[in-house]
This record gives sequence, C-alpha cells and structure tokens, in this order.
Amino acid sequence: MSETPANFVGIDLGTSTSALAHVRPDGNPEIVPNADGERLTPSVVFFDRYEGVKLVGSAAKDGGDPERTVRHIKKHMDDPSYVIEIDGEKWTPTEISALILAKLRKDCARIIGPIDEVVITVPANFNELARKATVTAGRLAGLKVKRIVNEPTAAALYYAHTQGVRGRVLVYDLGGGTLDITVLEVEQDRVDILLSEGARHLGGSDFDEILLELIAEKYREQNGRDLILDPVQRRRLLAAAEDTKKRLSKLNVVSEKIATEDYGLAEVELTRDAFEDAIRRLLTRTVMLLEQAIDTLGFAPSDIDHVVLVGGSTRIPKVQELLTRHFGKAPVSCGNVDECVALGAALFAKRARRVSEVCNHSYGTLALIEDAATGFSRVRNSIVIPKNTPIPCSMSQTYITSEDNEELIEVEITQGDDRDPRYVDVIGRIALRVPPGRPAGCAVTVSYSYDENQRVRAQVYDEESGLRKDIAIEYEGEGVLPEHEIERKSAYLKQIRIA
Repeated sequence: MSETPANFVGIDLGTSTSALAHVRPDGNPEIVPNADGERLTPSVVFFDRYEGVKLVGSAAKDGGDPERTVRHIKKHMDDPSYVIEIDGEKWTPTEISALILAKLRKDCARIIGPIDEVVITVPANFNELARKATVTAGRLAGLKVKRIVNEPTAAALYYAHTQGVRGRVLVYDLGGGTLDITVLEVEQDRVDILLSEGARHLGGSDFDEILLELIAEKYREQNGRDLILDPVQRRRLLAAAEDTKKRLSKLNVVSEKIATEDYGLAEVELTRDAFEDAIRRLLTRTVMLLEQAIDTLGFAPSDIDHVVLVGGSTRIPKVQELLTRHFGKAPVSCGNVDECVALGAALFAKRARRVSEVCNHSYGTLALIEDAATGFSRVRNSIVIPKNTPIPCSMSQTYITSEDNEELIEVEITQGDDRDPRYVDVIGRIALRVPPGRPAGCAVTVSYSYDENQRVRAQVYDEESGLRKDIAIEYEGEGVLPEHEIERKSAYLKQIRIA
C-alpha cells in the first residue's frame, strides 16, 4: 500500500448503506471494500456497553440490542433539535454520521492509502442545515470535504462514463430515505443540471414500515393476536422486513417464519402483489413528482432520451413498470444501482466532466408588498434566488422602508417557493442598525450568494447610510455543533475505537 494520499475519492453517505470509491490510474472508478470485505457498509452504529466500542456496518446491524443501535440517521440531518442519548452521552446526527465516515476512512485507507480530501454526496433536496451537517460530519471524521455534490448528479456522471448516456437524461433516485428526480443535459465533457425535485422522506425505509404493518396484519388474521408487542420487538421485525422486501423483488411469494417470545414460531405468507398494492400510494407520489419536474421544464415524457435508475429501491419491479409505462421505454440500469452514486462522486472529485449544478430551493425574504388587485399591503415571501438557478450565483433585490424613523432594519431569510409566509421556512435573520431620523422610502438592498457546496450567505445594504452587514446561514439547536465543539469533538472521536 502506498503512503501517498489517495486522490479522487468520493463517498456516498447513505440512509441505509454507505460506500467509498476512488478513481484508478486508468481513469475508471471502483468501490473500495471495507475491512469486512463488503462493498457497501450498512449505515448502522451499535454502541457496545462493555468495551466502549462503536460498531459500524454489518456487525452493528446484528448487534442484538435495538435500544443501542442507530439506523437511518440521515433522515434527521435537517433537525437541529434531534439528539440520541446512550449511556448518559448525547449524540447528534452529525456525530453519528461522522462515526460511519470514520469507519470508511480507516478501512479503505488500508487498501488505497491515506485518505484526506473527499467529495461527499447528499440528496438534491437536502436543505442548508443538512448540507452543513454533512460537511461537519466529514470534518469530525478527519476528512477535508472539498465539495458536496448532489447524489443524482454523481450518478449521472457514472452513467455517462460507463453507459455512454447522452442527451436529455432523467435520474430517478429512490434510495433508503429520499426520492430525488433530476433532469440533466449530458453532452461531450459537460453535464448541465436543468432541474431537481424530490421528497425528503420517501424511500426504502418507508416501504419497510409499510411491509411490517402488512406482516403484522397477516399475522393477526392467521393467529388472532398481535405480533408487535413492544418497541424492541418492532425494531427487530423491521430489520427482518427489509430482507423480506428484497426477496419480494425477486419472488412472487415469500413465506416468512416469525419467532415470538410468547407464542413460538409462526409462518406468514406474503405476495409481491399485496406488497406493491400496499405501497401504491407512495409510488403514485413518485409519479406525480416526475410529472411536476417535466411540466416545470415544459417537456413531454417523449422529450427525455434516457431514464436512469439509482438507489436500491428501484429494484422493486413495480417501480420499473411505472417508469416504463410513463416514458414509453424501459429505464436504464447499471446493475450496481447502490454503488453508482459513490462511483460518480469519485469521478466528480477528478472533475472528469464539467458540471453545472442548480439551486435546489428558492431563497427570499419577508417583505411588505402591495397587492395590485386590492391596493392593500401584506407581508409576502419575496424570492431573491429562484429555485433551479445555476450555481454558484449571487442575486439581489431592492426594497423600500415603509416607516419614518426606522433605526433597525431586520431581514428574515426564507427557504421555499410559496408566496405565503406560512408555507416557507425562516432559516436566518440579519439586523442592521441605521442612523435615526430617516424618512420612509429609503432603499435597502438584500443580496444572497449560493456557493458550490450549496450554502447561503446573505447581506443587507442600506444605500442612504452606506452601512451593510452580511452573515452565513447559521442554525441553533442541541443538535447543531458550534465551531469550538467541532474541534473538541473531532479530537474526541479520534480516541474512540470504531470497528
């Protein structure tokens, strides 16, 4: 093994599984297996009570104590108040994710050499808090995150590199926790993202929950009693439901033997038709998002040259059937739909192609705006950066003060497309103190910039006084780590035994 730091490393930090890839000297990406010989590392952490070891991956998945096992932490990366307490110690989603990244870094370095700089992928619909938390998780794991890139973009790079996909491409990314739909133009050495849509909580783990309820219902019908007696048993059965779901993608009928503490062994028969009927509502929602994305661009389904599959949940036969029916052609699968995001991230790290990303949310401010129809003024969400604007970008909007003698100009930074303030999120605030005695009607310019890592900075500029103030979007909450805590936690995590 070379001691030269590995170049062009990409990491898919997934809801269900994670993977690390690098680019070989011949220019092709490959997955680097972990110390257990697995290409995919389950995104699961088990906190051992006896030796203080943090198990990550398959060993954690089989840890035996659901109360000490953390799964699907990625679903909480956008929640500033979410923490998990084990043995009197609190863990944020960022810190749990850092343990997964540290496992990948340590294991894969044995094969490709020391790992320093990386590109990490995120769902296209991740908000600012979740993106920042992902970068911080990398830092805690001892990695330099040179970029984060949207998962569909990384996957498109891989398909273009290995499958020769060209033209107008729709990436249908249905993973363990999220759905992303991205439309791109792929030509020669360039990839231009036209639009990204998606759902934050729609993926394989949601199908698992529905399948578990289906199993419980069948059990109740056959045995006249409830299957799920307590939260611990529920977690164990949920893990088994995930395996059943995978078998139903290959078999029409599956017989599941269930052991219960109170009643011994019972058998439940499940059919693929019953499972697909149970998840029909969620699958219909994915089709609605598809239609919304295509309509927004003014396209028809026939305008899409290729539909490519990403994420393990696209192996569900009904998913492929719905896509084939909608587009009139079968989607393209590279086979390793669980790995293509990590492989594409490695290609992105090498910059094998020029990539133009877009802003995945609209950003604006709350402003008093006159309604042209009624003549009355009301507070509305005024968009400064529209969704799907190519990035990096910087855009401005000028507003007029509405009252005499205003001494404090307050700007509320919003994320969301709706004009109604009730349906957008306020993600930051700026307060600029200005000289007293000013009349109403002074011009104030609000500017937002959106960088390559898809994080926002905001500035307010008072034109009369020449005063200005700018901030990076910051979040508050028990689950958000300030800078001094990042340094302390990074040193702490280096001392933890991760296996």
